[in-house]
Amino acid sequence: MDPSQQGGQQPYQPHPMPQPHPAYLPNQPYQSYPVPPFAPTPAVNGLSIASLVCGLVCCLPPLGLVFGLISLRQIRRRGERGKGMAIAGTILSSVSTLLTLALLATGVLGSAWEGMKEGMDEASRSRSTLDLRSGDCFNLPGEGKTDDSAKETAAVETVECAGEHQAEIAGDYKITGYREFPGERRLEALAEEGCQKINDAYAMDPWVVPNTMDFYYYLPTRQSWRLDDRSITCGFATTKGEMTTGSVRRDATVLDPHQVAYLRAEGLVLQAHYVIPEADYAEDIAGHQQWATRVAAALGQQARALRQHTWPQSASGAAADRAAEFERAGAHWQKAAVTRDEDRFWGHSRAGETALARKTEIALRGAIGLETVPPIEAEAEQESAV
Repeated sequence: MDPSQQGGQQPYQPHPMPQPHPAYLPNQPYQSYPVPPFAPTPAVNGLSIASLVCGLVCCLPPLGLVFGLISLRQIRRRGERGKGMAIAGTILSSVSTLLTLALLATGVLGSAWEGMKEGMDEASRSRSTLDLRSGDCFNLPGEGKTDDSAKETAAVETVECAGEHQAEIAGDYKITGYREFPGERRLEALAEEGCQKINDAYAMDPWVVPNTMDFYYYLPTRQSWRLDDRSITCGFATTKGEMTTGSVRRDATVLDPHQVAYLRAEGLVLQAHYVIPEADYAEDIAGHQQWATRVAAALGQQARALRQHTWPQSASGAAADRAAEFERAGAHWQKAAVTRDEDRFWGHSRAGETALARKTEIALRGAIGLETVPPIEAEAEQESAV
């Protein structure tokens, strides 16, 4: 019997086995089409850039105008970029050119240029007082007064020594032995002592220093001391802001051996005279006797220096005469050194001074090419000429 007819139930039929997925084929390549090449980017015209730069900085505006016009023509012909820059440069340069022409016509540009030149020249001559060196000539700040405020200035105007000026630097030296700021009074005392030697060595011939000039120096301030400023700068300056011309420098760098020998001899007695006692004779007899002894010794040393030097024939006679005067003057000062009577002391010292004749001094100076007119007489002649 057919099993399907029994019980009406169909027998279980197995499901068909799943079939594998069909294999996927790799992507087929697309068909390629020729691509037209990119058009090159036009170059920027160089003259258009130059025109814009000249127009912006107002540098040679006519040149910027020329650059702009040429660049516009080149841009049209070559298809270059930069038309906007060329137009802007042309406009700016045109405005600058018209403005320059107007300034030239009215003289404003010339005045401005002269003012700028003067300002640049003044700036180039401005020198810090810390940077002043031996041989520098300069003008004092303000009204040219040599007061304390002038000595505290930070900068001065340097000028040529051959022209008009108010001050001249002889040299400087370093302060030692102080870790802390010693104070203005102590610095002034150090300057009085140290600068005297520097000034005497720089201006060995006192006859070239005008009477209008005096001792001058710059000291470290409390502020500059903190910055390791330890220098005292020495020199000369006119006392009331007067102008002077020419350098007072007379040292071995500008003098010959004969001039140096003579000025050193003359300087010995001048230095001895500087140390005169401050007290009156009756209050300090011993101090005055010591002073006279130093002057007598300096005169003797002067005489020996003149006799030992080999002078040119034109100066030998005057040198011998001057040496003899030194010896006679020294004898008078020796007498002053041993007396205790005040009248006799001053009598011997005056005799020692009159033993030195100005005529003999001028003769020797002229023979070796030094100044023959003392400062006071030179200024009197200038005033009479005016």
